[in-house]
Amino acid sequence: MTKNSAIRPSLKTCALGLALLFASLPQLLQAEKAKPLYEGDALPQTQLINENGAPIELTSSDQPTVITFIFTRCAAMQFCPRMNAQFEALQAQAQKDATLNLRLVSISLDPEFDRPERLKEYGPAIGADPTIWQFATGSTDAIDQLTQAFRVHRDKSKGVLNHTLCTALIAPDGRIQKIWRGNAWEVDEVIAALRK
Repeated sequence: MTKNSAIRPSLKTCALGLALLFASLPQLLQAEKAKPLYEGDALPQTQLINENGAPIELTSSDQPTVITFIFTRCAAMQFCPRMNAQFEALQAQAQKDATLNLRLVSISLDPEFDRPERLKEYGPAIGADPTIWQFATGSTDAIDQLTQAFRVHRDKSKGVLNHTLCTALIAPDGRIQKIWRGNAWEVDEVIAALRK
């Protein structure tokens, strides 16, 4: 065996290792960027806009905020329409009982389509009272960061937006008080958490 032939497998091994590293680099960077949020964590600052095109904060210093993720073209009844129905029921409770002092924010998972003008039409169509229930959108990067933080799967690679569900209660101090995954949460659970 010559000196050069002994070196070649090492170079091939290094090249393969580098190729694997570069191939996995996007996932590594993505994982670094996505810091999961848990109950008790402070909600990070996110640049979003509401249905009027104005900046919107997901926290309010004088009232708790319940957020959820939807998109306006979603037709799967157990997903966005169910979240809308749950929020409509929460809104009705807040309208009946001022002590709840509740604020609702639905965040779009489809920011390319759900621009402010679309959300402004959508809210009244589903019965949203803008004094209680607002809608938010933003850049794709801002929505990606938020969905990653809340561990909401959002995938549009096959032409259809597939996603999971997450609803969270944000306390006035900006901390996440409660997180509900999926669509099984009940309005009474949220009311009970609000009264703690």
